[in-house]
Amino acid sequence: MSESERITPRLYQINARDQVIKAVDEGKKVILVLLPTGMGKTFIVTLSIEALIENETLKKEDKILFLVNDRKLKHQLYDMAQSFGLGHYGDLFLLPEGRLAPRITREHARIAKFIFATPILLLNSIIARNPSQIKVDRNTLEHVKLVVIDEILDVLAQSYGKKRTKEETIEYIERVWDVNFDEIATDLAQKYSIDKERVVQRLIQEFSAKHYRLNKRFEPVLNLLGLLNGANKLVLGMTASMTQREKLDLLVKTFGGPERVAFIYPTGEDFEDYTPNYILKKIVVFDDWVSDIDEKIKELKAGTLRIINQAYQAITGRARVPNDRIMLFITDLLGKKEVQNKLKEKKSDQFLNQAMTHGSAYLLLTVARQNLLENTLVSFTKFIARIKNAYLTAHPTFKYIQQKLAERQEELSGDKLYISKKEERLLFWLKRFIKEGKKVLVLCRFVAVTQYLHQMMQDQGYDTSFVHGKMSGELQHTQIMKFKRGESKILFASERLIEKGTDLPEADVAVYYGTTISLERYEQSLGRIRSTKINTKTAYTLSYHQTAEDENSLKRDALFLELIGKKQPKLLFSV
Repeated sequence: MSESERITPRLYQINARDQVIKAVDEGKKVILVLLPTGMGKTFIVTLSIEALIENETLKKEDKILFLVNDRKLKHQLYDMAQSFGLGHYGDLFLLPEGRLAPRITREHARIAKFIFATPILLLNSIIARNPSQIKVDRNTLEHVKLVVIDEILDVLAQSYGKKRTKEETIEYIERVWDVNFDEIATDLAQKYSIDKERVVQRLIQEFSAKHYRLNKRFEPVLNLLGLLNGANKLVLGMTASMTQREKLDLLVKTFGGPERVAFIYPTGEDFEDYTPNYILKKIVVFDDWVSDIDEKIKELKAGTLRIINQAYQAITGRARVPNDRIMLFITDLLGKKEVQNKLKEKKSDQFLNQAMTHGSAYLLLTVARQNLLENTLVSFTKFIARIKNAYLTAHPTFKYIQQKLAERQEELSGDKLYISKKEERLLFWLKRFIKEGKKVLVLCRFVAVTQYLHQMMQDQGYDTSFVHGKMSGELQHTQIMKFKRGESKILFASERLIEKGTDLPEADVAVYYGTTISLERYEQSLGRIRSTKINTKTAYTLSYHQTAEDENSLKRDALFLELIGKKQPKLLFSV
């Protein structure tokens, strides 16, 4: 990149770079840059690397390794490093996923200044039964002086342990957000006409302790690099999360304690201009048929919980399974012999079989509801047809659902795509956005629905693209770049794939095809469109009226606005 083409850093980005250099000069080995999504964390890291090279903290022979837990993001980081001009300091090498000859790969890695990889790809490139098949020499890794980890919270994965008490959770919320808990609950209850006790329960459920451990994808590579053993390497980590204090505390312990770790919070006169700033809107879909089926699924799930709670009481002595532990308990019940044996001892073989049948039914109903609300009718129909669970197949309510589906089979026949009420509403809004000259990111839960909606719009004569986790990293990158270059005006994307690291400032609007409850994921995915004070954008949630989806989206937005909004007040919500 020529000097005339170079991006001019913002004041807060320069401030962050200077903080990084100061932390390194003070002997810190792990520097964590905390900044809301879309404010240029990668650019800050690039500026910091340039400064470390130019002040000779990084020598000519030193290598920089970029690690990211996402195949497509590996490509994006590589492209951004090129566009930011890191190639001026040495060769950039994107570790390939394909079958490039090991000898060629080894040589590329040996001469490269910058290497871009995922943890699994790097580990597989180093380890091979036949030495001739090794793609990266260990000697090459010995020259790595700086490791850049994008979305560094991915180094940790969720585990389960003892929960905080209600009182401890309230204290945690008040400490992190510096607000009175009762004030939060009262405001939410009044603002959204929700019973205050339900608001309190929701807050406690969302913020009761989540326990974490090292991610099994990262741990072997971190050990190989010596980062967990006090190695004399630098780590530059990036994260946008504002709701994960527990993870940040564990990261400090993981990397050797506070004497080795520095947190960077950028400041500058222009900081407020670029902080996230969203307008959240809700598109309600009315479909009595869907609402009816959703209510029947709710009834069936409630019926399974009677036996599940009895099993939980027999094993733990507690009256009922906490709401946020139901899925975990059922998984243990179905998959762990020691849990099954304990239940047999307390009850009987017959009760164990009954509990496992009800547990399996609960899981099936959970997935069925997800398919009903956030997948295609075809997918929902096929899923229901495959269910063989004895409790469900004998239940009149489940037979009612089967009958209702049988009545709609004619609508699914033929060559044309079936378009549901939700898809009709989405189609209306997408056409309106395109007519207004806007580019749209549509986030979906399921892979199948991203393809389905893409095909629906193609049939309407619109150029669209889609991306999901089952694609190769190269194809994911190609599809995203089509949207970025304007070759397609709509990108359908599976939300888990797109929520971390994929900056899409080209999108004028985001649409959630359904709802995701996790505040962390919502916070991450919203940041993809880079909505700021000087360029405010709108995120829409498309949900069925009077369903679990409708209720969940309201709870999620309410919590997000109340808690995240305490730090970022320029948030609006409308129905």
